Formats: sequence, C-alpha cells, structure tokens
Amino acid sequence: MTGEAGAESAFVSAMLIPRTAREFPSCRYLLLIVARLMAAPVASKQPIRTACDRCHELKERCVRASANGACTRCSRLSLVCSTIRPVRPAGRRPRHRLQSASGTSSSSTTVENSALDIGAWLNDVPDLPPEEKELLMYLLDRPENLEFYVVSPVFRDAEQQSLAASLRSAWPVLKDAYLAYASTLKLLHRPDIAMEVDKSATLRHASSAMKMLRSLPVANSKDAVICLILGRALALSVYAAVGSGVADICHHCLRITSPFVDSSIPCADAEPWWSFLVMLETMDCVVHRRVPTVRIQLRDLKRVDRYLGLCLPLLPYYYDLCVMSHSLVNTTDASYLVRIEERLNGIHTAVEAWQPSHRDHLVDQFQSADIVNLLAQAKVYRLAALLVSHRLRFTFGQQDIQADIWSKEIMMELKLAQRVTKRPMQCVTLPFLVAAIEIRDPMKRVEAFQTVEDYVDRFAPLVQKAAKTFLSRVWRERDSLLTSCWFDSVYKPCVVLHYTDAA
Repeated sequence: MTGEAGAESAFVSAMLIPRTAREFPSCRYLLLIVARLMAAPVASKQPIRTACDRCHELKERCVRASANGACTRCSRLSLVCSTIRPVRPAGRRPRHRLQSASGTSSSSTTVENSALDIGAWLNDVPDLPPEEKELLMYLLDRPENLEFYVVSPVFRDAEQQSLAASLRSAWPVLKDAYLAYASTLKLLHRPDIAMEVDKSATLRHASSAMKMLRSLPVANSKDAVICLILGRALALSVYAAVGSGVADICHHCLRITSPFVDSSIPCADAEPWWSFLVMLETMDCVVHRRVPTVRIQLRDLKRVDRYLGLCLPLLPYYYDLCVMSHSLVNTTDASYLVRIEERLNGIHTAVEAWQPSHRDHLVDQFQSADIVNLLAQAKVYRLAALLVSHRLRFTFGQQDIQADIWSKEIMMELKLAQRVTKRPMQCVTLPFLVAAIEIRDPMKRVEAFQTVEDYVDRFAPLVQKAAKTFLSRVWRERDSLLTSCWFDSVYKPCVVLHYTDAA
C-alpha cells in the first residue's frame, strides 16, 4: 500500500484504533473492520470441510485431499465416494438476514415477491387514482429509497416490509400518512421533479393524516401499533416538508399508546416505531429544555436499533438530562439546586462509564462499513451526552477546555468514520450540533458550517438550513457575550424546526 492509500491507512491506524480502544475496551470488532477495509484479500489454504454422503450419514470424519477426490475411508473400503445431498454453508446460521457485498439483501426473492404482492393488492383497491398508486409503490417497492432513515442497509428490507404489511391491515387509517411520506421521499430523491409534484396534494394528505391521528381510538395493543406507525410516517413527512409540529406528533402518539406498550419491553411489532418516536421527542426536549413523555427502558441492551443503532440504551440518560435541564429553568431553591448538581454528577459518571454492548454475531450480521458507523454513532452520542451534562453545570467561559476536548472528539469521530467507510452516518444531528456550538476557531467554524449537509438529517433540507442559521447566531451571541449557554438562546435548532422565511 503506497501513496495516498498508505497515508490514509497509517492515519486510521494511528488515530482511530487507539482512541476507540481507550473509549471502548471491547474493540476487537473495530480492529477486524479496519483490517478488512484496509488490507487486500489474502488467499488461504483451508481443509475441505464438506463430508461425503457416506461419512455424513455415519457421522464419521471425512478426510479428502481435494473437493473432487475420494475420501480416505471410501478409498480404503473401495466404495464410491460422492456428495450429492444439498450442503448447508459452513459456519453458524445467522439469526438475521445477511447483507451481500453488493449491498443487496440475501432475501431479495422475498422482497421481490413482497413487491409483487403489494402491487397486486393495490390494483384491487377500489377508487385508487394511478398517481397515488405510483406514490405508494415508490415507498413500498423500493427499499433502497429508505436509506436516509435507517442506520444500515441491513434494515431497509425489514423497514419496507413492515410498512407494506401495516398498510394492508389498516388501509383507511394509514393511506394519507403514507402518501404524504411517499411524496416527501420522492422529492428528496428526485429534486429535479419538484415542479411535477403536487405540493398542495402532499399538504392535503398530511392534514388528513393529522386529523386521523387525533381522532384515532386506541383501545388495545393492536390499535397502539397502528397509531405508532401512523405517527411515525406523519412525523417524517412533516419533519422533511414543514419542520414544525413534530414534537407534538411524538408526544401525542407516545401519550395515548403508553398504557398498551410496555416501555421496558416493547412488543416486537411496536418496538421500531416506539423507539423512533421516543428518540425524536427526546432530542427535541434536549434543545427546548422540556421533559419527554417517556423514559424508555430496554431489557435487551445488546439490541441493534433500526434507527439509533447501538445508542438506544443512552436514551434514558438523555431523558434524565432533559429533566435536570427543565428543573434548572424552573427553580431557584438553593437546596434543590444542590440536589440537581448531585444528580448531574451521577448522570455524568454513568455516561462516562457506558460502552455499547456487542453480540457475538455482530460481525456476521453487518458489513464492515456498517459496524464502523455503528460504533462511531455510539461514541458521538455518548460524548454529546457528556457535553450536554457539562454545559448544564458550566456556562460559556467556564471549563471550556474540557468542552473543547469533547467537541473535537465528536468532530474527529464523524470525520474518521466517513473517511473510512465512504458513507454518511445517519441520525447524528444532535451530536454534531452540540459539538459545533463549542467551536471558537474561525476556520474550524467555516469547516463545520460546510459539513452541515453531511451530518444534519439529509432527508430534511429545511432543517439543514435552520441548523446553519442557528450555529451562526449562537456563535455570534457567544462571541458578543450575549448568552452564557446555548440552551438559553432564543434561536432553537433541530431536531424540531420552528422555521420561518424571515429567520
């Protein structure tokens, strides 16, 4: 390896591995990943592991010099040595659908059949206009269109199939939310057809979906799942197309479904939608100093979430930080402030000790680039929680050196992950903004400003624009000593955007 490639390999080896090893002691996965990404394939001579039919039936050891040669046992007994039975690939059977090197799912046949099924089903839906069917097929027939919303391509097929199955079971309830979602998705992937998309129809579908959500009765767990799916589709379409009102959607869905969805062990059908809405509302509450609706608790801390990857166990800490932030705004009692300080110290200690849990099959389930991004995402969310906790205790001008260290760590991790994987990282808006706020060097601020499109939700151009406005104003307020903490700035950033043209 020479030239630029050699320099990049040396840079990653010198920077990424040692820092990750210090943060996460269980870094054997990352070491394997970097080796896979940076090293050329090396041929190796391995013994033949497929037993012939006779040895397999007798459960005897089968020794052969080559795949086409006779084994020693059949040769010794003058038997015909053959292998005509179906042979299962060697190794453990993966518990999840694997991703091939080309990025397509190994269950492509299942996905194609699912697409055919949903297409045939939509053909039988009475009074469905052709343009609406086309929109729904754009959402339900192309898993690759969902790449902006999931942390790994491994989850795209599951996301698409979940959406399709839910629409079949609750067509009148979900139709308008899906159409609004599909319209914003199509605009995101095809900005060149913006003039062809009927934006008034998109807003009409979103409005109808909002009315449906507010009037939807939730009397059991099945109703709760439908409500969560409706709320999630509506939240994403509003988030991308309008930007305001998303927190209200999340709060409403979580409030009316919480009696039927156990927050400690969500049911399999509700789990992805539930965790997404909890995450979206919690991140908004961090910004606006409000208390989230739900403090999610997960028994399976090793689960890889479809949207938050390995970070889901950090959400309870973010919830606690929101409670502490809200309390600081609404109390002046000295004794209570002391208790808040003690609680913040406890949260800080717990987050500092946290590291993502890994299952043994993580390497088998995901591609190398996916694991790099998953580990980097976990690290930046952990560092962002430390930085939020720090700024709740210390204003601008106090303990800035420590804040600078965490800010640089977050920015470096984002940059390194993108450089190694050549792919953007999903769902890192909050860590990026929290880190960018701390930058004081003018040239570094320019660099951060130019990377907003890389790290702020790529499916929400309005949110990216508002993030730039927010950073510019907070930097100016900090330099002019007009604010002592970004939490108190009147110009709030994402996750939920209250955007106006005047701003």
